[in-house]
Amino acid sequence: MRRWMAALAAVLAGSVLSTGVAEAQAPPSPVQRLKQQFGEHVGLRISDLGRVYQDGKPAVTIWRKGRVEFDAAGVYGTDTVGRTELGKGVVRELENQLGQRLGSTRVICFPDEAYLSGPGYETWLPEGKTWLGLIGPANIKQTAALPQIVNIFEPATLGTLLSHTTSRKKGSYGTVLQGAVTLRTLYRVSPSFRDRLAGPPSARSGRIPIGFRLWLDRTGLARRLTTTWKQPLPGRPRSHTTTVADTRYTGWGSPVTLTPPPPEDTADAGRVGADFPEPAVLPIG
Repeated sequence: MRRWMAALAAVLAGSVLSTGVAEAQAPPSPVQRLKQQFGEHVGLRISDLGRVYQDGKPAVTIWRKGRVEFDAAGVYGTDTVGRTELGKGVVRELENQLGQRLGSTRVICFPDEAYLSGPGYETWLPEGKTWLGLIGPANIKQTAALPQIVNIFEPATLGTLLSHTTSRKKGSYGTVLQGAVTLRTLYRVSPSFRDRLAGPPSARSGRIPIGFRLWLDRTGLARRLTTTWKQPLPGRPRSHTTTVADTRYTGWGSPVTLTPPPPEDTADAGRVGADFPEPAVLPIG
């Protein structure tokens, strides 16, 4: 009897000890889970849908999808295909008049070089070339277009969203976080956002909130991010634009190895003429 009770006590003690150890090992935070994804030749797929409304009317719609490749420090490269629609049906109307599709723009981007192909770049391409190459970090800004201005691949930016969360809803799929962060705060923590501006936002613009909803799966990885922000038009205080972006993240941990286009198909932007536009910046005052 005593032996049986001793064995039972040992089992219960081991069970309590195991439970205590499990409780002590908290699951990794979303920022830690993001950093765990950083490694050579792995990444994920992304898809974006962004809309800009002026006084409630659609002004610009942007679609983008593609792949992201990480290295040990974060994002190493991206390969995306995008399409922009002006107004409501303007591009489609033009395609109907021409009797052909204008196609989409493809951008392959690395830390110090980027390659662009598609409508709008043929002007600078000599005969036989299909890609325009941009060399140098300053030129990479040319590839940073809407729709999504919040970069959750930056650990500090993701952490800022988490710290500004005001609502959490859990479900069988994971957790939905909701909150807002100001343009000033985003400018302070996000290098990619700073690269997209001509300078820091003004005191007035800096207070503009960016509302967000972030979907996390049960492991803490981002599955979807929506952002919304509104600002007045310069010189027209009664008019405003509202930007809404919806980004999906799938296939975390997939093998991804991005490569530049063949050199024989590429023209150096620095040698094809002096009229190449300056890198675009977001119109935030």
